[in-house]
Amino acid sequence: MARDHRSDEELARLICEGDHELFAELVDRYKGGIANFISASIHSPADVADLSQDTMLRAYAHLGTFNPVLGKFSTWIYQIARNVVRTHLGKTLKRPQPHELPEDQTLENSLPDLSPDSDPAGGVLREEAEREVRAALAELPERIRTVLALRYYDNMEYHTIASTLGLSLGNVKTLIHRGKIALAQRLRDRERRAHAAAATAKGGSHALLLV
Repeated sequence: MARDHRSDEELARLICEGDHELFAELVDRYKGGIANFISASIHSPADVADLSQDTMLRAYAHLGTFNPVLGKFSTWIYQIARNVVRTHLGKTLKRPQPHELPEDQTLENSLPDLSPDSDPAGGVLREEAEREVRAALAELPERIRTVLALRYYDNMEYHTIASTLGLSLGNVKTLIHRGKIALAQRLRDRERRAHAAAATAKGGSHALLLV
């Protein structure tokens, strides 16, 4: 299929004028980025898939409200995704949730090492590390989590993040700098807790052996 080089804004205008099939092009452009964006806040891959679809359905239903004079299409659709995530998190906070870690939304699975000499054990370790990063990322404040997700999971440039979220370039740089520090601290805290739990479990097993 030939690539459609028309801008998002042009496609949105044509869709609103009746060429509804063009919305598939917008979905194709944004489905991966939206899924990665949502997975920075949501642990369950099934929920990520559902919320990504919900974002696209809402975008289609409300496309008539998009005004290119007020901002880019990317800013508009990512704002819908943010609202979808907020609504979902607001609902889940009202009921107990199992502690899930993402299983198939990792960068390792998205970009698998298919080389003949790849080490399967090393891949498992990298996937475990990736899950830890996503879990730690989910603990950060929303704005910091958002810019980090766009930078490191969608590979967006700083100026693109700024235009997508309606922030200044300086603000984006500051948020990413603070976010990396905060994320590193969360990872250290999680590692310390894991070591403490392991030590406690080991001590308990020794006690049982002595009984």
